[in-house]
Amino acid sequence: MKRLPALLLAIAGALLAAPPVRAAADAVEALTTARGAFLAGRYDDAESAWRYLSELGVAAPEPEANLALTLRDKGQHEAAAAQWLKASLLEGADGFDWNQRAWSYLATGRQREARDAFTKALDRSSTTATQAEANVGIGLTYILDAKPKAAEAPLRRAGISGPYAISISAQLTAEAATMSGDRQTALTYLRQAVEIDPANNEALRGLAAALANAGDNRAAWRAYKKVLSLDPKDAEARKAYEKAGRFVNGDLDAAAGVRRIARPVLDPDRTDPPLPLSTRPIRVGLFGAPDGRPAVMTRAYVMLNSAFKVTSVSHGTLRDNGRPFDQWEVDFRPENGLVEVRDASRNILFTSKTPFAFVPDAKRGSVLIKAAVITDQIGVDPGDREVRGAVEVVPNPWGFRLVQVAPVEQYLIGVVSLVLPIDSPPQALRAQAVVSRTAAYWASENREETLERCDLLDDDSTQRTIGVSGEMSSAAEAVADTEGLALALKGRAARVFQHEDSGGTTEDGSEAGEPGLEHLVSVQDSAKLSIPWRTAVDLERYTHEAPPEGLYSEAAAVSTPNSSRWMRILDARDLRKRVERRKDLGTIRRLRVAGRTATGRVRAIEVFGADGSAMYTGRKEIGELLGPGSLRSTLFTLQTLMDGSRVSRVVLWGAGTGSGLGFARAGALGQASLGIAWREIVRHYFPRLDVKDFLHPEAAKAAVAPGVGPYKRTLDFHKKKKNK
Repeated sequence: MKRLPALLLAIAGALLAAPPVRAAADAVEALTTARGAFLAGRYDDAESAWRYLSELGVAAPEPEANLALTLRDKGQHEAAAAQWLKASLLEGADGFDWNQRAWSYLATGRQREARDAFTKALDRSSTTATQAEANVGIGLTYILDAKPKAAEAPLRRAGISGPYAISISAQLTAEAATMSGDRQTALTYLRQAVEIDPANNEALRGLAAALANAGDNRAAWRAYKKVLSLDPKDAEARKAYEKAGRFVNGDLDAAAGVRRIARPVLDPDRTDPPLPLSTRPIRVGLFGAPDGRPAVMTRAYVMLNSAFKVTSVSHGTLRDNGRPFDQWEVDFRPENGLVEVRDASRNILFTSKTPFAFVPDAKRGSVLIKAAVITDQIGVDPGDREVRGAVEVVPNPWGFRLVQVAPVEQYLIGVVSLVLPIDSPPQALRAQAVVSRTAAYWASENREETLERCDLLDDDSTQRTIGVSGEMSSAAEAVADTEGLALALKGRAARVFQHEDSGGTTEDGSEAGEPGLEHLVSVQDSAKLSIPWRTAVDLERYTHEAPPEGLYSEAAAVSTPNSSRWMRILDARDLRKRVERRKDLGTIRRLRVAGRTATGRVRAIEVFGADGSAMYTGRKEIGELLGPGSLRSTLFTLQTLMDGSRVSRVVLWGAGTGSGLGFARAGALGQASLGIAWREIVRHYFPRLDVKDFLHPEAAKAAVAPGVGPYKRTLDFHKKKKNK
C-alpha cells in the first residue's frame, strides 16, 4: 500500500465525474484489486476492476490498455485487439500502444492489419527500442505471409535501431533467407544472432542444423554440443550431435577447441604476494556436471608444480617420491573396478578402490589435471585445469571423480578472476570477493553428504572457476584485502545468491519459492529511485523499452545489452516437445502466466493443450519449458501468436539475467565505476546482513567498541578554530 498515496492524487485529478473523494477512494480500491489479481493470475477479477475504472472515467492508470493486457493474458486475443484499438486512439497514445495493437492483430492471424499498426508505431515512436520492436514486427508479418524478401528491409532496420533487437532480428532474417533458399545468408545471420546473444538457443539450434545441412560436420558438431550444454535433454540435438561426430576426423576434443595446458604455471617458490593467513579448507568438485556432482571420468593425467606425495585415509602414504612436473596417469579398469596410477613409462605405481589424494609439498602447490576422459561431456567443461592445493581421486563403479581440497582464500582467487572482467574496478572485485567467500563458507557448512563430500562444484551452480589459468593479480589483491570477511546472519555465514543483471530491481527472498531466504530483500538497482510498476501496462512497458535512466548496470562499461533487455521468439513445436518430456498435452492451445512476484517475475506458467494442462512453477521449471539453460530471467512478459486454435509462436520480452536474488554483478560493476566503496555496494544488495571478520571476530568487536573510532579524535565541535 506504500505506493498508493501518489497514485491516489493522480487518479483523483483524472476523475471526470462523481464526487472526488468517494470516486478517488473507489478508484484506489479498484486499482489495488486489479494489481493484486494480476499478480495472482486471477484475470477475471482484474478484468472486472479495469472495466470499473474505465466506467469511472479514470485516465491515469490507462484502463483500456490494462484491460487489453488482461484479456490477452486470458487468451482472449480478439477482445484484446478491440481494447488496444481504443487505447491507441486516445490522446497521448504512443508507439508502444500501437505496437501492442499490432501484436494483438498478429496474435489472431491478421497480418496486414498488424503491419499497418506496426508502421503507425514507427511514426509515433519516441524511442529506438519501440522503433526496433515495430520493425521486428513488420518483418515477422511478412514471414508469416510467406513474403521473405519483403521481410529483409524492416529486419535490417530493426538491427540498426537498437542493440536489444539485433539478435532476434538476425534470427528472423536467417529464417527469411532460408525461406528464399539463400542458405549462405541464413548461416551468416544465424552466426550473428548467436554471437550477439549466446543464450539465444533458437538461433543456436538453427545454426547447428544449417551447418549440418551444409556438410560442415565439424562446425555442426560443435554447435550441437553447445545446444546440449544448454539443454542436455534435447533428444533431437543429441542424435544430430552424435551423427555429426561420426564424420569429424581426428581428435574430437581438438575439434571442440578444448582448453589444453602443457604444464603448471604457478610458481611454488614465489614469496610475493604473501599467502593468506587462513588455512580454512574447502572441497570443490571438479568438472561439475548437470546432475550436481563432479563428472565421472575413466582417465586423466596429473602433474604437480612441486614435489608431492600420494596419501589415503585408509592406507596412509601410498607414495612419497613424486617430483615436480612428473606426469602420472590415473586410469580406471572396468574389468576389476580398480583405479590404476602409472608413471610416464606406464609402470603401475599403485592401485586403489578407495579415495586417495595428490598432495603437493609446497604451500603454493598446485595440481594440473590434463586430458580428462569424461564419460559424458554434455554440460561439462572438459578443459585442462590447474588448481591450487591437493586433488583427491574418488573411485566409483563407473570410474572416478576429482575433488580439489584447498584453503578457501586460495580457491577464491580463481573464482573472483573468472566471474568479473579483467578490467573491473577494484571496489567491485572486493565486493565480489566478500560475496564469493560468503557463498563458499555457507556451502562448506551446509553441504549434502555424498561419497565425494563436495562443498560445491567448479561450475555455475554456485560460482564457477577454472583455477590458476584464469587468475588475475587484481582479483588476488581483492581476496587478500578482504581476507576472512563475509556476510553474516546471526553470527553465521549467510546464504547469499548472485546473478549477472537484476534488470533494474532485485528479487525478494520471501517470494523466491524457497524457505529461509527472508534476509534477501528486493532493492532498486539504480542510482535514481523510481516509482515501482503499479499496473500491467507499467510492467509491459518496462520489459519492452530500454533500461530506465540511472540503472547501475548501465554504468558498467562491460555490461552487454542482452543481459539487461532481451527478446525471444519461440516455435510452438519446440515448446510442445519440451512439454512432452513431462506430459503429452497434444496441440498447445494457450499459455497462462499463473502468478507473479511483487517485482513482476513470473512465479508459474500453466500450459493448456488439446488433451489437458500442466503447471510449471519456479524458475527452474519455467526455464525447462521456455528455454532450458537459455531463459535469461523470469522477469518477462509474453504474447502468444495463434494459428487458428493452436499456438504457433510465443514472443517474450524480458529484463535482466539470472535469478535476481542478492548480488547483481553488473550493478556492482556500475557502482564501483561511480566511485562507491565495496562495503556500500555489499550493503546495498544485502541490507539485512552484516560484514563479519570470521578470522578475527574479537578484533572486529573491539573495532566497534564504544569510544573507539576515527571520529573520537577528529570531531570536536567545542574547539574554536585558530586564526591563521
